[in-house]
Amino acid sequence: MPELSRPTQAELDRMSHAEKDALIAALFDLLGQHERRLSELESQVKKTSRNSSQPPSSDGLKKGPAMPRRPGEKPLGGQPGHQGATRILVDTPDEVRELRPVGACGCGTGLAGLPASPGERRQQIEIPEPKPVITEFRQWVVTCPGCGQIHRGAFPAGVTPNVSFGPRLKAYAVGLVNGHFVALDRACDLIADQYGVRPSDGAVQNWILDAGQRLADDHAAGREAIRAAAVANFDESGMRVGGRLNWLHVAATATVVHYTVHPQRGAEAMDAAGILPHFTGTAVHDHWRPYGTYTDCSHAFCNAHHLRELRYCEEWTGHFWPYALRHLLVEGHQAVIAARAAGLTALAPEYVAELLARYDRQVSNGLQACPVRPPEPGQKGRVKQHPATNLLLRLRDYKTEVWRFLTDWRVPFDNNRAERLVRPVKVKLKVIGGFRALGGSTAFCILRSVWETNKLNGINPFDTLRLAFEGR
Repeated sequence: MPELSRPTQAELDRMSHAEKDALIAALFDLLGQHERRLSELESQVKKTSRNSSQPPSSDGLKKGPAMPRRPGEKPLGGQPGHQGATRILVDTPDEVRELRPVGACGCGTGLAGLPASPGERRQQIEIPEPKPVITEFRQWVVTCPGCGQIHRGAFPAGVTPNVSFGPRLKAYAVGLVNGHFVALDRACDLIADQYGVRPSDGAVQNWILDAGQRLADDHAAGREAIRAAAVANFDESGMRVGGRLNWLHVAATATVVHYTVHPQRGAEAMDAAGILPHFTGTAVHDHWRPYGTYTDCSHAFCNAHHLRELRYCEEWTGHFWPYALRHLLVEGHQAVIAARAAGLTALAPEYVAELLARYDRQVSNGLQACPVRPPEPGQKGRVKQHPATNLLLRLRDYKTEVWRFLTDWRVPFDNNRAERLVRPVKVKLKVIGGFRALGGSTAFCILRSVWETNKLNGINPFDTLRLAFEGR
């Protein structure tokens, strides 16, 4: 930023009127630059997880007062359709203990042997005592009497010489580390505390790599399933591999999850993942430019991002248009939910046209309040715009992508499906800090893809891991 030297009083006295006017104009230009810079710095301080894409952890310990709930926002507590977790009595318990009265009545009559009728039933769920089961495999050898050839009994897969660990224990260890993000040494300690046997850290790491190889076909099948889907969600986040920044990419549908890791973040990594180059459905994502390079598919933008950005613009500018646009998006979302619940297949065209007309008016009002800055004389390159202006231009130029959820009900309102799948991985990275080699991160992506896919389809992922180690 240029600086002007302060002239002395004598220099001011010698200046002509034209020179003073030029100095005043230069001072005003410099003041404008400082004001814009100050505005940018203040806006950075004001951004939180509620009005931007910053994670909640960036808010620090001082969260500030809770914001009042506004019309259109979801109520607190369980939402309609949420399945409860109340436990019910089973008809065939594993064990029944009959509790008959003992002792004597107050009148002195003994209670033992008196006729009794059923009373209240209660059931308690308990887990069995952890205990390792050691199986010895004894091979038998047979010599053919006709030719003398020796035949030996075949050991099952995974039964190595001397003492080895079974598939269920291997699945348990791998599930603890890559499914529930327990640190490697702590997982070994946990198994030792429960069962009295402790696998080494290196053994568990080898089991993870082995499981990744065994489930590679499932990982590839997930990629093919997402390619053929009508709608898929996409997101990416940083992760460290070998001390260097790499990128985790996730693609997901309602039934399939696919993770990959790559040194790059953009189109090169997406091409390597092998989904978007072949995808012809609707890709739901945030407004990151590389996604737009794939033109064989339709695109839909995450409106959760838009709501946060509009909240920020409302807090920063004090204008009405951010508030109005935010509530128009929420209104459209609620209209789709209500229509679907009523058994409809589409919203009335008149309502859609009227809603989008109100949207256009508020975007126009916003651009009048926060107009596009023209380039200054002699300036080259793009002109840096206010964040509110950039948002408005996106909402105007990509109106179809913003509102696709309104007319195609297969498309979700936001990209939460993919973003929620990124968050657990960030927990994993907090536990381990990063992966030492690409092989470990690749195995993690395969196992995590299968784990999340199992969860979506009501399959116990520990059973999948056990079957993989059994070679089935």
